[in-house]
Amino acid sequence: MRKKAVGFIIAGILVLVFGLVSTPARAEVSLGLVGGYYSPNFGEINDYLADYYGTDLKFEAREMYELAVGFDVTPHFRLRLEYQDFQSKTRGMGTYFDSYSWYKWTLTTTPLILSAIYRATPFYMGAGVGSFPTRVEVSGTQIGSDRDSPIGFVVLAGLEFMGEEEIFLNLEARYVSAEADLDEFGTKVDLSGFQVCVTTGLKFK
Repeated sequence: MRKKAVGFIIAGILVLVFGLVSTPARAEVSLGLVGGYYSPNFGEINDYLADYYGTDLKFEAREMYELAVGFDVTPHFRLRLEYQDFQSKTRGMGTYFDSYSWYKWTLTTTPLILSAIYRATPFYMGAGVGSFPTRVEVSGTQIGSDRDSPIGFVVLAGLEFMGEEEIFLNLEARYVSAEADLDEFGTKVDLSGFQVCVTTGLKFK
């Protein structure tokens, strides 16, 4: 399943790249910067912090950022490639081998997602697949890290508003489904959850 999904992402990126190279005069390419809020479930990782370390430490929802490139294959169908950056941190005191110690935990995920979008201006909806590289690090009394790059899926819906000189603004809601395995810590990170995003950018014909 993972190999098929990775193959799909690579194929989609190639389609997008060759499409940009051979873009006809009437086609549109868009470049957007995204700011938003990402609320993963986190799941086992937060239980792990509470149970193993005897603390109330937990990762929480935070802001996310993104760079998006889109290519209109037809007036109603668009391919979009996105690179996201999300980081959550938690720090505090807890027990480790019967001693009271200080910890700082950092979770970072940088998804690369390819989405197919159907447009019926101003509304649009779509679905995507991507790689979700995820890294968890701990510093303080204990030092360690682990990472995983699971395949995940996205469904989305939004509104697009066009301004003057091909400036656009998108309001979008997404649901992400992905889970990272952290063998080093013996736990998992549930990346599934909602994203609410605002995109602003330019379209080029």
